[in-house]
Amino acid sequence: MNHIDNDIDHILIRRSQNTLIVVGTGTILFSVWTVVKTLGTLILLKDEAVAVVRKTADENGIIISDQHLFYIVLAVTLIALLLFLAVRTYIGLTAISEGRGLRRRIGYLILAVIMIIFNITAVIINFVSVKSQDSIDSLAVFSNDTSLSAHIIEITSIIMLVELVFSAIRIRIVRKRVSQSAVQREQE
Repeated sequence: MNHIDNDIDHILIRRSQNTLIVVGTGTILFSVWTVVKTLGTLILLKDEAVAVVRKTADENGIIISDQHLFYIVLAVTLIALLLFLAVRTYIGLTAISEGRGLRRRIGYLILAVIMIIFNITAVIINFVSVKSQDSIDSLAVFSNDTSLSAHIIEITSIIMLVELVFSAIRIRIVRKRVSQSAVQREQE
């Protein structure tokens, strides 16, 4: 019969593993939502996006049709979003894997910390920056959404990444402590 260890350390490990699974899944879902929202906004604001890029193209003497400009903007946006999705998915899947008991390297935690710093900076800049109405109108399609719901979603995403990092570190510390105490019991 298998015995489940119910000491404080093992309970903490299981709780942290569960947190990693839930938060890793949430990280993936939030990244998918961001991709869908961004693509939807780009398609809905197609004319505004083309107008902004058209202004830059005209200033540089580039002659290209509006349809081709939109396809270029769409392609660049898709590439950026796929990179974003790949990094977030890697972080989420690795957290889920570690939550299921597999040992993982520290690389995904470093990426998660970098994303936390970047996201906090972006939220602060979006929240604090005061933009003139002209710049808001001309760059609305390329700027981050500044609505209250968008800030709440972004802050929730940041909190999930922070919880992911803390849970992974907590598991590593407690596992080390459990293995050290097991070695000490064997020596006694």
